[in-house]
Order: sequence, then structure tokens, then C-alpha cells
Amino acid sequence: MKKIFLLAGLLLAVSSLNAQSFIVYSKGDYSPVDATTPASKPTDPVRAGFLAAVQAELAHPATYETTMTLIPPPVPAWGKVVPGARGGIKFHDTFKGGFIVHLTLEGLTPGHAYRLCLNGNPKLAGNDLLVDAVPGNPQERYFDFFTATADAMGRFEATFGIALPPAAFEPRFYVKDTADFTIFLYHDYFKFAVE
Repeated sequence: MKKIFLLAGLLLAVSSLNAQSFIVYSKGDYSPVDATTPASKPTDPVRAGFLAAVQAELAHPATYETTMTLIPPPVPAWGKVVPGARGGIKFHDTFKGGFIVHLTLEGLTPGHAYRLCLNGNPKLAGNDLLVDAVPGNPQERYFDFFTATADAMGRFEATFGIALPPAAFEPRFYVKDTADFTIFLYHDYFKFAVE
């Protein structure tokens, strides 16, 4: 029994070592970040403040207020099912300068790329502050904030600091396959706020 606990602890430690952290300032403008490595400080004071807040957050074990499971979307109405794919998000309900979210994904195709997205709704908070208009529905907006590549075991784990303007937000969280940009994991509308 002790061997099982030791192995489980070792696997958790290895999983934690593989977790990454990224700061996302805008679409296509992101970089790895951690608590101790000096980062090039942005000249913009708002970005510099967000970087400092994210690094301070990464300096201690996070205590997230909300945890959610990602599920397959309604099929065939929209999206697809990828057998074995699963994941979840943990995040702070409020954060200064942006959205802090920890993502875990498993059951993916090793080495394959996936797009991570916040998708709004014209009737809900924060939609107008997301980057791009949905093709064919210009009132609905979205933010493809990162392209994640699964490791050799079909996993991806990372913490993201996503810079957003101060406001309330109520988006969906999407994981899309870059082969066809079809959603295969998501969480329906959820709330967070940027201070």
C-alpha cells in the first residue's frame, strides 16, 4: 500500500513539473512566465502591472474559487466527441488586470495542437470586449487566446494569465481541434470579473 501512495505522489510531482504558465497580453502576444524568472518588463504600465500580479500569483500555491469540468458539446447540433478526451478548469472569480485560469486536458492525440477559446454571447457580460467577431454572427465575439500542443501522453496542463479590461464576463470556454476547428470540450457560460 505504501508503494501505491509513493507512486501516486511521484506521478503528481511529475505532473506538476510538466505544468506550464503563460501570460497572454493580446491575441498572438503571449510568453511563458513564472514567479522567479525575470521577465522583460513591458513598457506599458497596465501590462507591467498585470505581469507583476501574475508573477505574485504564481509565487504561491493557488487557491482557486471555482472548479469546472469540461464536457463534450451537444452532438450533432454543434461540435464533436473525441473519445477519451476530458479536462477541467480552475480559476479566480476576480483578478486584477485579467483572468487567471488553470487548465488540465487528457486523452488528446499526442503531439497534436488544440485551440483554447473564450466565446461570448451578445446578451451576456463581456461579449463586446472579446477580440474577434464570430463569422456569420458579428454580434457574437470570441478570443482564441492560445494554441496548446498535447504531450507524448496526450495531456496538456497550464496556468494562463489572460489580460482583459476591467469588467464582468460570462463566456463559454472552448477547446477546439485545429484539424477542423471543431469544438470537442467546453463549459457553458460561467462568470468571472476583472478588476
